[in-house]
Amino acid sequence: MWKPFKLTYFIAIGLAFILWSCNATKHVPKGKYLVHKNDIVLRGDKLDMEGIHGIIRQQANKKSFGVKLRLYVYNSIDSAKVVASRQKHFAKLRKKNNKKLARQKRINDRRIAKARAKGKDSYIEKTIPLKDSLNPRLSIREWLKYKKGEPPVIFDSVLHQKSVDQLKVYMKKKGYYFATVCSDFSESRTNPQKRTITYEIFTGQPFVIKNLDIVCDNPDVRAAYQSYQKDHKYHQLVGEKLDSDYLNDHRFKTAKYMKDKKLYGFSPSSITFKADTSGNSFDVGLKIRFADRKIPGNDTIYTVPYQPTGVRKVHFHLIDTTYIKGSYAQKVEEHQLNGESSQYLFTFDTLHYRKIYYTKSDKKKRKISLDKDTLNPWRFATVMYNGKPAVKPEILELQNYLESNNTYKEYYIDRSYNRLLQLDVFEVIKPVIKEVEGEPLIDVHYYLVPAKKQSFNVEPRFTNSNGFLGLAASLNYNNKNLFRGSEKLTISFSGGFESQPPVFDKSVDGSKIKRAGRSFNTFEVGPSIKLDLPGLFPARATALSKRHRPRTVLSAAYNFQSRADFVRSIFQLNYLWKFYTGKKQVFQVGFPAAAVKFVSIKKSTAFEQTLDQTNDLFLKNAYSDQFVWEDFKFMYEYNNKADKKGKANVLFNASFTEAGGLLSQFNIKDTTETGQSKVFGVGFSRFVRFDTDFIYGYPINKKSSIHFRSALGLGVPNGNKTPSLPFDYSFFAGGSNDNRGWRARGLGPGAYKYYLDLNRTATQLGDIRVGWFAEWRYSLSDIIKTAIFVDAGNIWTYKKDDNRIGSQFSKNFMKEIALSSGVGLRLDMSFFVIRLDLGIPLTNPALPDGAKWIFQSRQPYYDEGLDKLGADYKKLLPNPFIPILAFGIGYPF
Repeated sequence: MWKPFKLTYFIAIGLAFILWSCNATKHVPKGKYLVHKNDIVLRGDKLDMEGIHGIIRQQANKKSFGVKLRLYVYNSIDSAKVVASRQKHFAKLRKKNNKKLARQKRINDRRIAKARAKGKDSYIEKTIPLKDSLNPRLSIREWLKYKKGEPPVIFDSVLHQKSVDQLKVYMKKKGYYFATVCSDFSESRTNPQKRTITYEIFTGQPFVIKNLDIVCDNPDVRAAYQSYQKDHKYHQLVGEKLDSDYLNDHRFKTAKYMKDKKLYGFSPSSITFKADTSGNSFDVGLKIRFADRKIPGNDTIYTVPYQPTGVRKVHFHLIDTTYIKGSYAQKVEEHQLNGESSQYLFTFDTLHYRKIYYTKSDKKKRKISLDKDTLNPWRFATVMYNGKPAVKPEILELQNYLESNNTYKEYYIDRSYNRLLQLDVFEVIKPVIKEVEGEPLIDVHYYLVPAKKQSFNVEPRFTNSNGFLGLAASLNYNNKNLFRGSEKLTISFSGGFESQPPVFDKSVDGSKIKRAGRSFNTFEVGPSIKLDLPGLFPARATALSKRHRPRTVLSAAYNFQSRADFVRSIFQLNYLWKFYTGKKQVFQVGFPAAAVKFVSIKKSTAFEQTLDQTNDLFLKNAYSDQFVWEDFKFMYEYNNKADKKGKANVLFNASFTEAGGLLSQFNIKDTTETGQSKVFGVGFSRFVRFDTDFIYGYPINKKSSIHFRSALGLGVPNGNKTPSLPFDYSFFAGGSNDNRGWRARGLGPGAYKYYLDLNRTATQLGDIRVGWFAEWRYSLSDIIKTAIFVDAGNIWTYKKDDNRIGSQFSKNFMKEIALSSGVGLRLDMSFFVIRLDLGIPLTNPALPDGAKWIFQSRQPYYDEGLDKLGADYKKLLPNPFIPILAFGIGYPF
């Protein structure tokens, strides 16, 4: 009887010690108070509570997991022990350093004696590095207390009064000139040294801008501001509160608009506001005054009116010596240049590039002499270089939006900079604007330092394909500027191992196949080559306008894959046109021969016997030699990630593929055993496939966010006796990046009763996909994050599959949606994320009515098993609601 008592006794002592050490007011002096919480009570209009809280000078100690852990860590470590430990540590350092100094003196004394004995008047002095006693390494106690811990915030009446005063100033800035701020204190009943401070704010009525008077003598500025007001559906000032922050924001937005409307150098300081609050009402009149431009000189400030500005000349300075003939230093000396006076290397060669404008009458489009007065070039630039331009002049000019003889717009600078940056051929890009003295003109100079052209790199990868782990590496050769036109060549040779599930749950003799869960049972290796060209190849890059900025991607790849069930070889060619629209949208289009894929598969004897035993045309089609000729491909991507932080993130991908239609127009008589027309000895697939993926993420606050995903896909096998989509074009469901209540590729299709099929496959394929996913994420710290998620979806076949009854898509598809939910833990290392998700199926569409939901009876499920499988049904039936622990790299969406 004494053992339980002893255990309880020690537990009680341990809990008492923890509670004592975690006492929040342990280090609060007598007569002082710990700031427990700041409460704000608003009486009147709603305001930004987060902004008001930020004004308060004394913030309560921070909480983690709902507890003031950092304060408790600070309190739990005795300061006297930390000081004693520090003194002891210093004593040890002094002792070690004294020993080192003594040893250093002995060595040097011996060296001096040897030098004198040899008649030398010098020697090599020995210096032994000493332990750092000025900034010694922190002990564990010091690190916890002073780095991770947080001292108690003790109430200060002076800072409290400053908080009240600052709140009054804040309310006045927001337009509430007659607001009042009161404060009160209350002590905790359980701990009188804990004080809660309550700030009560009576907003009163704010001043509201009734009318706006524009004071401006410059007609260009006045017209531009009136245009700015017309561009908005509502007036940006009239009807708004007399909020100084809002007015200041309006000042900067107006200045940016002015600079984007030809007015070079427009400064926010040229805009001032004056409000008349002397009336008897809360309606005020506001004057907005526009002053002239102020330019600082040597001894004075010049005032000049703002006026529309044009672009005179454009210069590209290619700061490079790769193609220079002879010695750069010798050329500098020949030209008598002073290298210290320039920030960049000098350039000695000049080229004047002009994009010729052809009139309709010039039908033959003959080249016109550049010396003719009648020449009307609309795009031209000066390129300064050494030996040979590192980038072709026409490619450089294609990135510039501040064109000669055109008007100045400031956002053109950012657009040109981004375009040059996207070329990925420059290490440094510096645009410089120089004003032309005495004229409303500017010259544009781009100083460009080319980046390293060629590189080799080895890229190791830890892969995670929907829950299947893998190790891979690739050896890559990259050339960023193959023909001096920003052509990007990439040659890769990659290989690796990956875990993949078996196709069947059982072998042909009925023995259970060991799952691939975490074993590397797949080996892949193969080379690839990709050439990324500017423009629409074979047309020239300058054939289209600058706004389209298209690129052509040509690629070829070979992949060899070896698994226990089969050996597969894939050869693929791709030809795509890519269009960028702004920062957010990308279009990709492929025409006849957009992609050609040839798949050769050699099945093992056991695997082929199992396929023959099932006699499933869908499976035989998936695991057979295939030839895919994509007639047309269209891909669209929208991503607003480049926008400012704090906004909702939206990612949308859509793709459409049509394959086999062109080949079907030919009278091909050679056919396979199933009647498919053959090309190069292989039956070709004919289908149409459409796929979309929509992801939405919204930050609720600094610690939490909510995310949604919708994945919809449709594939239609529509000719040449194609029973289903090819394997690489099929849809899957389940796994760490899909429905997390099911193992990877194990969900569906439809209401197919997999548990009654003893010849079922472990990997399920479908032609149609519907998936909806929602996840709430919460950050416990900078590294540790949690999530609660709900996943719903399934896959279906487009055609009827006699071997998988219930798999075909029908009007009742909503009743066949699988639902799961769970929790997740993530470790965010900034450069990668390790993820663990525990998902539980809530509803299983394959189960009979009355047993589909997790909370319903299992009896209908067992009755069905008994009827179809016999007396051993309990051994054969799987658990339909078993939790799944999914491991992943990166976020699921």
